[in-house]
Amino acid sequence: MKKIIQNCLIGAGISSMLYLISGSIFANEEVRKNSLLILILGLLIGVCSSIYGATKLALLTKSVIQFSGSYLSFLFVAHLGGWFPFRLKIILSASVMFALIYLAIWAIFYYVEKKELEQLNKKLGRQ
Repeated sequence: MKKIIQNCLIGAGISSMLYLISGSIFANEEVRKNSLLILILGLLIGVCSSIYGATKLALLTKSVIQFSGSYLSFLFVAHLGGWFPFRLKIILSASVMFALIYLAIWAIFYYVEKKELEQLNKKLGRQ
């Protein structure tokens, strides 16, 4: 299961990179701008994700820090790109959408890591 998820994520990353590169070369100015903004957003979220390996904080604390940084990055990049009007109802809708996607991805990673730890503990005879 872990390998399938890893392969899906790698495939999504490769296809996104192909889109970014081809969009930056062959598309109009609007697509170029959005390609750059998507790349910036991915880099910012990647930086925020580094909290998981860099500290000895509790998982909840790390998750809140990573979510907050990713969410603020999303809002910043969305504002720069004019991806949606910054009105309260729309921001709330986009925020709910972001949170649901984030939680789904977080849950997948949590499940995979938990299973990996259980298998490791089983091999070590701790369960």
